[in-house]
Amino acid sequence: MAGVCAAVAIVSLSACSLMTPALDEAPSHEVAQAVDDALLVQPGTLTVAVDTADAPQAMVGADGSIEGYAVDVAADVAARLGLKLKIVSAVSPADVLSSGEADVFVGALATDESAEVTVFGDYLETAIAIFGKPAEGATVTASDIAAATVAVQDGSASQEALARANIVSSQQTFSNVNECFEALGAGEVQYVACDAASGAYLARAYPGTSFVGAIGATSAYGFAMNAQSTELTQAVSQALDAITTDGSLDAVHASWYGSLPLSLSGSAVSGVTIPDATETTSEDGANETDSLNSLS
Repeated sequence: MAGVCAAVAIVSLSACSLMTPALDEAPSHEVAQAVDDALLVQPGTLTVAVDTADAPQAMVGADGSIEGYAVDVAADVAARLGLKLKIVSAVSPADVLSSGEADVFVGALATDESAEVTVFGDYLETAIAIFGKPAEGATVTASDIAAATVAVQDGSASQEALARANIVSSQQTFSNVNECFEALGAGEVQYVACDAASGAYLARAYPGTSFVGAIGATSAYGFAMNAQSTELTQAVSQALDAITTDGSLDAVHASWYGSLPLSLSGSAVSGVTIPDATETTSEDGANETDSLNSLS
């Protein structure tokens, strides 16, 4: 799991010194358990299901553990409730919640809501987007992209999104998004079109590369819980609100996605009119077919 590491230093000056107490002397900041064990799948533990095929939200690390942005968000929520965290793998909310295997599914879409499943919160937004190396302060327009060479995964929704945005650029196709960014880093192309979250994660490895703007409808990811678990849902919702309000969510988001905005509202590439999500098909947003390689 990606973590936020804190360094503790002892600073010595000629006239004075600042001493930091040993860890066993530091005051405890443990949070009292905020929910009754009777509401949980496992006592004292928030059991969270994630889709490990949806990298970098969740993925299996080299040691077999499940890590990712969704996992770190879940860890913050569990900590606010005074609970331990257990992560399990699942494909969708309905089965894992109805079977009682998990308390929460993190990574749900609005379309996952039903009479049995409640979806709430908005901890990640993504859309088909453009990445490049614009000059500091420069505004990249649809015309600029149309006049350049754009790397795109062959057969992906990004190609359709470019056409829908009327960006008829010279395209260079690759088998996955990693190769697209390698081409951008090597100067073989000027832009990459791909899923915003995946692109932002990969862009961190290429200095000067940043999110330019969205060209597709935004999809929001949230938490899904059993519709009958009203008391636990309220507690989890309040914890999510707390980490959103105090900036903790922003910090976790930035650690995984760099400068990608937490909210993509108003982030469309200049000159592009993005259709409403209801006007698009499965070719956009969360159903993006870009594939990633070597995300660890």
